[in-house]
Amino acid sequence: MATLLHNITSTTTKELLALGDNVSAIKSIVVVNVDSSNASYVDIYLFDKSNNASYYLTKGTKIHKGATLVLKANDGVVFDNSINGYSLRIQVDNGSTTAVPVDVIISQ
Repeated sequence: MATLLHNITSTTTKELLALGDNVSAIKSIVVVNVDSSNASYVDIYLFDKSNNASYYLTKGTKIHKGATLVLKANDGVVFDNSINGYSLRIQVDNGSTTAVPVDVIISQ
């Protein structure tokens, strides 16, 4: 079963939805910068494992401390999340190599 709530606390790329989770009807993805002093820079992308290709929904988007980024279906968040489709991934940092914690909520 897919996990729709995530706490991201490292700069390591995190898989939000794995292949085969079958969560294709996404209404929104909410990313909240929960850090008290630093902005976060966020990449959210679809990953095609069969071609080792990434397709970005947002790349290097700055989220100020305490601010929220909301992506909705009309922002391109509709995709095939079946075993033959795409996974959804996120990578977050401070614009360099330091982690900035964010919370992610995916709504169906």
